Amino acid sequence: MNKNVVIVLGGALVVAIVVALLVQITLGGKKPAVQEARVEVLVAAKDLGIGRELKDGDVSWQAWPEALLVPGAIVREKDQKPLDAMKGRLARNVGKGELMMSSALLGESKGNYVAASLDPGMRAVAISVKAASMVGGFIGPGDYVDIIMTYKTNIDSIDDDPYVQSMIDRNIMKMATETILQNVKVLAVDQSAKRPEDEKIKVGKTVTLALNATDSEKISLADSIGELTLSLRGVGDNKIIEKNWEIVSDARLINIDDEVFTEYLKMKKGAGINSDSVRIYNGSSVMLLPAN
Repeated sequence: MNKNVVIVLGGALVVAIVVALLVQITLGGKKPAVQEARVEVLVAAKDLGIGRELKDGDVSWQAWPEALLVPGAIVREKDQKPLDAMKGRLARNVGKGELMMSSALLGESKGNYVAASLDPGMRAVAISVKAASMVGGFIGPGDYVDIIMTYKTNIDSIDDDPYVQSMIDRNIMKMATETILQNVKVLAVDQSAKRPEDEKIKVGKTVTLALNATDSEKISLADSIGELTLSLRGVGDNKIIEKNWEIVSDARLINIDDEVFTEYLKMKKGAGINSDSVRIYNGSSVMLLPAN
């Protein structure tokens, strides 16, 4: 073999060995890439406006580098659902994809919480209450109630027919009561729009209700006509009951007059008394009842 060829082949082999060693050294010195720690944080799923109450689909979980977390960010705990981690009304506008911060919610001390908690078209109306008329203090912000009005009334008739007057007297003497509004949201008790953390019973003097414009007028008039009582609804009970019963009145509630009249008819029949009517005295009032 030619001496020059041997030298060339030997040199090529040396170069190949050197290159292989260099490649091995280079690759062997590389450390595997460190996996960046990530967590799931709550972000806005779409653009959200101020005053909006968070609903399903408004917020969602998104993977986020743990090193880039900022104070106030809401981190997911186990299988926590978005609305379990954050709910309420927004104190400011939030853009799509923006980190949801607890400071974005409207708290009781931020601005006018009652005004911000009202749905479109609703009004906040305050009424005076007593312990007995607000279920002894068990009614608080966020509850739903029916409103009962008890009032005095006097029905007169220009008809001299004793049977007409008897019909009036047998249905009402002085007092009546009826449910005037159903499923009304309580916004605040006195100056508090939030239940106390310790759930301590509080008997307030003023209750603020969320009502539409028409019902706001009704409650304003009702408050001046008679006494209002709040009837607490069960959690989740929002059914509106169609009223198909007679208005409750003192005469309808008290049955003593009917019993007296029945006894009178028995006596009349046994004694052979002939009379077209009977008068029943109740205090200063007189009830004229037909005998037949």
